[in-house]
Amino acid sequence: MTEDSAVYLHVKIQLVRGKQRVFAAAMAEMAPVLEGQGWRLIGAFTPGIGRLGAVYHLWRIPSANGALDALTAVRNHPDAARWHAAYAESVADEALELVRPMPYSRTP
Repeated sequence: MTEDSAVYLHVKIQLVRGKQRVFAAAMAEMAPVLEGQGWRLIGAFTPGIGRLGAVYHLWRIPSANGALDALTAVRNHPDAARWHAAYAESVADEALELVRPMPYSRTP
């Protein structure tokens, strides 16, 4: 993938109060599965100032079309039911956006 064709998935998550550990444990297991599909976690962030319980992920993905393939791989993983239960318990809201770098960006 060239820099010009780089595609990123920006994920905005709002957690249920008190469920950050449940979410973090599930993501620590799911992230390698997504990375096995060619995704690369650029960063996972939570604000020090701002909306409490928010989590932001930035993933570099091989292509916009491949995003669904990777998510399907996660759904078909043997631990998927446990991860889904952790998400249902810990995530109040989630929004995904496909984004591309601006010409002046130095994003890896």
